[in-house]
Amino acid sequence: MNGTKRITYQGIVAFPGRFYGRCVKIGTKRRHLAHGAYIHESQKPEELSKLSKALDSSKVELKSIITKLKAREEDKELKEILETQVTITDDPGLQDSFRSRIKEYNENAFLAVQNTINELTDKFTRLDNPFFRERSDHFQDISNRILENLLDKKEEVSFLADQSEDVILVARQITPSQMILMDKSRIRGIATDLGGKTGHMAILARNYGIPTVVGLREFYRNVNDLEYVFLDADTGQMVRNPTIEEVKYYGASSPLFGEEKSSKPKKAITKDGIRIRLKCNLESDTDCDIAKKADVDGVGLFRSESLFLKYQDKNVSGEEQFLAYKRIAEEMDPNPVYIRTFDIGADKFSTGEFEENPFLGNRGIRYSLQNVDWFKEQLNSILRASAYGNLSILLPMVTSVAEIRKTKAILEECKRELSAKKEKFNKKIKLGVMVETPSAVSSMDVLAKEVDFFSVGTNDLLQYLMAVDRNNANVSNLYNPFHISFLRALSQIVETAWKYEKPLSICGELASDTNFTILLLGLGFRELSVALPFVSSIRKILGSVGLKQANFLLKKIMDLSEEEDYEAIEAFLFSKHLE
Repeated sequence: MNGTKRITYQGIVAFPGRFYGRCVKIGTKRRHLAHGAYIHESQKPEELSKLSKALDSSKVELKSIITKLKAREEDKELKEILETQVTITDDPGLQDSFRSRIKEYNENAFLAVQNTINELTDKFTRLDNPFFRERSDHFQDISNRILENLLDKKEEVSFLADQSEDVILVARQITPSQMILMDKSRIRGIATDLGGKTGHMAILARNYGIPTVVGLREFYRNVNDLEYVFLDADTGQMVRNPTIEEVKYYGASSPLFGEEKSSKPKKAITKDGIRIRLKCNLESDTDCDIAKKADVDGVGLFRSESLFLKYQDKNVSGEEQFLAYKRIAEEMDPNPVYIRTFDIGADKFSTGEFEENPFLGNRGIRYSLQNVDWFKEQLNSILRASAYGNLSILLPMVTSVAEIRKTKAILEECKRELSAKKEKFNKKIKLGVMVETPSAVSSMDVLAKEVDFFSVGTNDLLQYLMAVDRNNANVSNLYNPFHISFLRALSQIVETAWKYEKPLSICGELASDTNFTILLLGLGFRELSVALPFVSSIRKILGSVGLKQANFLLKKIMDLSEEEDYEAIEAFLFSKHLE
């Protein structure tokens, strides 16, 4: 805007939307080192007493915040966050750790709390599981509260009420209680250096409907307080010195709620009248309201393993599963919902077994079939929930017909058991498979005789076709969706699905990649399941092109791919000559 260089910082979308405006930087209150000190033996009783009072006050405050939250369904997760903090604060093990540092290391209560929490935070941030890494802010929030009570000081969070204009909140990290207590009437966007897609900030952003980008790493340090910036929470970017065009065309908006005012049908239809089923990938059963506001044609992928995050437990009960599936079925009815059975292993949730190469190991349907009782519990839950809406079952990581037949046998056993109990369920529930392995691509004609539909998982399919670990930086350049073998595999998948008249959707990351949208149309995909933040932009792209343009693009990309001219492909995709 001011002639200086445009600078972008890439983060992770927590909640979609765009806003151009001033940023207001906030930080955790810095505490003077003098508060932490070593003490004499005679001072220990007094410090232990101070600690007990601070712990009691902290629990009272947390419970008070919980009672002030409105009795809304969308506040349920917020209450769960704070109730977890009450449990942690009240944990005898944690309290003993505080006290032992006072007794054994001669630390005053302030230093004992600081050191104990720092050790716990360090342990959590070193864990491989992103869910637990991103829960380290629990300890930071608890620490701040206890330390404030030890000092008898409260961190000021009401300063935002004095803002005369809408702002973007920028911080290294925002703790749950900070977010809940602060005045949010002027906050139109949030950007944090820390956090991930399963962290508290993502949950809070979703609940409050504030466009948010997390995991920016170095944005807080580099941006100036009150500087005008562009928050693009559709792509996960923060932009300093944005262009006039960006502000003009992408000003303050939220793609999910901005369309809500329109009375026109919001279906995805190409310029030449081809109807595209535009579904969404659902990460949580609490996201149904957002999905409905986005006016999607259903849920093409519900990642059921996300329930492990919600309940913070590998052993999610059958009843907990049933309630989650039932909620999605009812909320999305009559639109279809594909429930993918637990896909654990590899880069997802650990099975608890050491494997030299987990990507080629015990994961997805393989693990489920080796743990039949566990698998039956999930299938029973899905079947019970199918009485409340249009549910289908989707199997991950399928490589053979035997896996499908074994699943069918277990499913029939579940149906017999439910019938004996006079439970209601959809006796004709549909069963589909993820096409995400080379063997599934090659044997689709055989698999088609056993299943009702197919869904393409591009993330795994690409890495298995290219024999590339997509998380390995040394070979990441080979993880290329424009490689001719991958494009031909997608084309083969479409041809086989059409030949055997099986519904086909694509739900991997490429379905949400706006650079790939027209290409997928040209390849023959008529059903896309995309991440919620991209529904609006992909719907607009589909409405702006016709099949002739898409076929032209496909032929051009295929020709360039055969030559492995990937730079030319990128240049072509970003150009406007699609006539």
